[in-house]
Amino acid sequence: MIHLIQTMKNKELHFLSQLSSYTLKSMLIRIASVSGVGLLFFFLSIKITGDVNLHVSVFEYLQVVLIFNIISESNVFIDHLAERFLPIPEKISLRVVLHIVVSLIIAVAAVFYFSLIMRETSFFSYPIVQLMIFLGLIFIFILILVSVTLRIVEKWIFSVRQLEELKSLKLKSDYNSLQAQLNPHFLFNNLSVLKSMITFDPDAAIVFTQNFTDVYRYVLQSKDQTTVKLSDELEFMDAYTALHRERMGEAFQVIKKVGETALKKDIPPLALQLLVENAVKHNIATKDAPLIIHIASNEDSLTVSNNLNLKESAYSEKTGLNNLKQRYALLSDRQVEINHGNDTFEVKIPLL
Repeated sequence: MIHLIQTMKNKELHFLSQLSSYTLKSMLIRIASVSGVGLLFFFLSIKITGDVNLHVSVFEYLQVVLIFNIISESNVFIDHLAERFLPIPEKISLRVVLHIVVSLIIAVAAVFYFSLIMRETSFFSYPIVQLMIFLGLIFIFILILVSVTLRIVEKWIFSVRQLEELKSLKLKSDYNSLQAQLNPHFLFNNLSVLKSMITFDPDAAIVFTQNFTDVYRYVLQSKDQTTVKLSDELEFMDAYTALHRERMGEAFQVIKKVGETALKKDIPPLALQLLVENAVKHNIATKDAPLIIHIASNEDSLTVSNNLNLKESAYSEKTGLNNLKQRYALLSDRQVEINHGNDTFEVKIPLL
């Protein structure tokens, strides 16, 4: 029940946040609402000024409706334009001031234009006109307040959705990565290697066990983090690739060329593990034709590439790479780049 109420509230907020858009529905709602407000202000002005002999033509009613809608739609246009150059919440004070100034200029121009059409020299001396101008100013300030509020609501809804989606993807990614590390084949292969090493090389078995525990420790420690330092991820990869190297020997090689600046930057946790695991999973690796993985950095990205010797039964597993793309989409405007050549497979991920 609580979830249903929350969902209804979110839908209502989303509806309100879209009122300043240029969809047909939103425009009709705005025009109808603003026209009603303009006519209401006009009737109130007639009542307040008490000029019972005042004859108001249909044309003058239309003037009021047009002026109020011009002011309203101008504010919507200014709001959209300001969002491009002065997005909320940055420079919100400057945005509000500019919004007020431009809105007043447009409103004054609209009123003067219609006064010229009426050819009335004493147009501004009428009490009803003065009162309508005052109410119009109030209307402008209300519009600006509403437009800024709607933008804040829109940004809040977007950030909440973004956060929920990021949490969902993060949990899914952590689960998939942890599952990959704990799957029976991974355990069986590494425990078989460990058993053999304990018998024939106890000292090496100790090192292997340390790498084995380091892998699991990192997975558990990073499960609550959105990003990690590249230096930490590479340290984890040393332990992770050591396990593969112990099992595959010279058939598996990893070459790293990572600069000091890149080490201080961030990436999503287990991103490198996913790319290395993907290469191991889909390629044949032998001593004569080893699988060679290159990890190289530049100023703002990290490239992971490997030679191709695809297994006959290999299939295109895009779930992991798509998951990585989605995680980056929530963390940065920059995208994951994938290049599939005849002899190499390359993935370039942004450094954050």
